[in-house]
Amino acid sequence: MNIEVIFKNKTTKKINSVGDFNYNLNDVVNVQFINYKPGDIQSIEDKFHIDTAILHTSDDIEISSHFLETEDQISANFSVPFFDAEQKINEMNVCLINKEDTLFTFTAVDFEDILALRQKNFHLGNVNNSIDTNPYFVLIVGFVSDYFADLTEVVSKKVKNFYSEILKENNYSEKDLDRLTTFSFNNVIIEEAVNEYRRILHLFRKSEKLNSEIKKSLFAELSDLSVINEYIQNNFRRIDDLKENVSSKIELQQNQIFKTLTIVTMCISIPMLIAGIYGMNFKFMPELEWEFGYLYVLILIVFSFTLPIVWFKRKKWL
Repeated sequence: MNIEVIFKNKTTKKINSVGDFNYNLNDVVNVQFINYKPGDIQSIEDKFHIDTAILHTSDDIEISSHFLETEDQISANFSVPFFDAEQKINEMNVCLINKEDTLFTFTAVDFEDILALRQKNFHLGNVNNSIDTNPYFVLIVGFVSDYFADLTEVVSKKVKNFYSEILKENNYSEKDLDRLTTFSFNNVIIEEAVNEYRRILHLFRKSEKLNSEIKKSLFAELSDLSVINEYIQNNFRRIDDLKENVSSKIELQQNQIFKTLTIVTMCISIPMLIAGIYGMNFKFMPELEWEFGYLYVLILIVFSFTLPIVWFKRKKWL
């Protein structure tokens, strides 16, 4: 487990265990527990006197289970999607516990690994030289909102780049549809996470432990998340359009193959029929006695092969 401590004067310290925490909580605005294990939870509760029950409700379906408010603390958990090293989307559960003047955060990976450092610097630059819990709480909320915006933009760029590739391709396959299905699945994961986060912020706004300024900031973030949700819907529309386009082109390719097979079948079926007739071993076949019978059959075969080609050309199949 790694622990990152952020002080009111914007300085940070990194420690490796709860036992190494020897700071005054009155000077601390945030304690972030990174990659913690279930066995670490009890020592965290004993050291900081916080209720970590919220850590065990991440799998509950009811959104109310993801938000807990007690007499001296307010806490919530929500999922944050992220792309791993293989560019596959995963979800990480994030837990926030706000008690008195300190915000405790629990994550599987460091925020800096999934949130752009420029975002962190930008938000810190907009906070006073000395920060307290409330502005830092807004800072974290802004982090996540901006991250969702960036993640949505990443998916949007992937879809647009794929569209550019499709325009250059002449051959399409089921792999192209599989890629679009992956884009759609990623977009669904992001949409679910954004909607869950919006509901959490609505519950925060109802809390009496947050002042009016914080609630005003939360309202602004909710407005931003509504805009992000519109972009997510735009991604769905782009993906659906691409699916329809690729499916149509694959269908056209298949129709062209069927047309080719039909032409070949028609061109060789009549000559084969003629060859089959004259290949029968009947005793009385007058044409076999003709002087020019062989030439007659050859001309008939060539004519029966050419006639379908002329007909298909007139129908513009060739």
